[in-house]
Amino acid sequence: MRILIVNSMFASSVYRRCVDEFAAIPGVDLTMLTVDSWRMNGRPMPFEPIVAESAGCPRPAYATVVGNTGWRGYENRGFYRSGLLRAFRMSKPDVLFLMEEPFSVFAAEILFVKSLISPKIPVVFFTWNNLSLEKFDYRPGLFYRNVAKQTIPRMHYGLTANSDAINVLRHAGFDKPIKTIGYGVDTADYRKKSTEKVNAIRVSLNIGKEDKVIGYVGRMIDMKGVDLLIDAFAQMKHEDPNSTSKLLLVGSGEDEKKLFQLASEAGISSDIRHIPSVSHKEVPDYMHTLDILVLPSRRKAMWAEQFGRVLVEAMAAGKIVIGSSSGAIPEVIGNGGFVFPENDAVSLSIELKRALLLSKEEISKLANAARLRAEYFSWSRFARDAYEAIEYCHSHFPTKSKSAALDRRITK
Repeated sequence: MRILIVNSMFASSVYRRCVDEFAAIPGVDLTMLTVDSWRMNGRPMPFEPIVAESAGCPRPAYATVVGNTGWRGYENRGFYRSGLLRAFRMSKPDVLFLMEEPFSVFAAEILFVKSLISPKIPVVFFTWNNLSLEKFDYRPGLFYRNVAKQTIPRMHYGLTANSDAINVLRHAGFDKPIKTIGYGVDTADYRKKSTEKVNAIRVSLNIGKEDKVIGYVGRMIDMKGVDLLIDAFAQMKHEDPNSTSKLLLVGSGEDEKKLFQLASEAGISSDIRHIPSVSHKEVPDYMHTLDILVLPSRRKAMWAEQFGRVLVEAMAAGKIVIGSSSGAIPEVIGNGGFVFPENDAVSLSIELKRALLLSKEEISKLANAARLRAEYFSWSRFARDAYEAIEYCHSHFPTKSKSAALDRRITK
């Protein structure tokens, strides 16, 4: 089966593991289309060259098209300047797997080109959206709503990162199959611990061998609720002044100064350690530096946590995870950690104290449950579940591209 898979995030080798797993499925003839450069959370994300081998294992073969893009990283307004036509002509797909939001300019553009070159093939799409396809916080909200109205009826199978997205799609009028498949994480990277690197990190941050480390990894912005974590940590420290626990914050963002001012006013600055930014390759080492990972996200207007990838990374490392009740966090954690009511710093403080008082046996049991939960979100499982949807569409919409003449005209 010929599959064309499209996602701007595949510019990064971290997310490209998804493509590797797809290409390894027997019978798949895969072509990947991605961008030459993107911006993620305000940071440049240029296309990383594909390495022929990884860890001594040959990379599964697939064709690659890297397109030039405009409006890189501007919400969902990115578009292809080049590469899109070439990807369709090269792949001659039986199924299109569109891993871009249905309200995005990417989706509108890609489905338009599909209508010219491969009008009859089915489309499987992936969405994170867990609140609405009619209301948006973004400036071109009316435009996005109209795009979704045009794209949704032209697709055949919806895959979602969270269960709330099912209701969103149904409300938008999508009456075809939908399945929640979460997202993928390269869990193997987080299972491995480098004691030497972890010890070096702790020494560099002046963290004692017996100190318990509570941590947050991500952007320092209001919706992520880092202020709640600082507040809860301060409550815990004030109740037990002899505690040697440390709070490690990895990341940066627009609320950074405000958050450290809050910590100073709470009198806990000396117990906070901050690393503004680390590469994806370094994240596993910092994750193993922690004892507890907290994701205290809160809903803000038309946003609620859509997945919480960092939770899976921490669980794969066998760490205790504590998350708020925002969005998809509870369903991601499952039985692998603790959940507190969002926006409730007192409840978070209680959960922190509870976690720190766990016995070694309880910690071991919870760590095993967390690792098992994390494995569900491996890239291999994600690819298998997505392929089932693609197979379904291939069998229920058995058609080939019938626009060879048009394709030849476009080629000329």
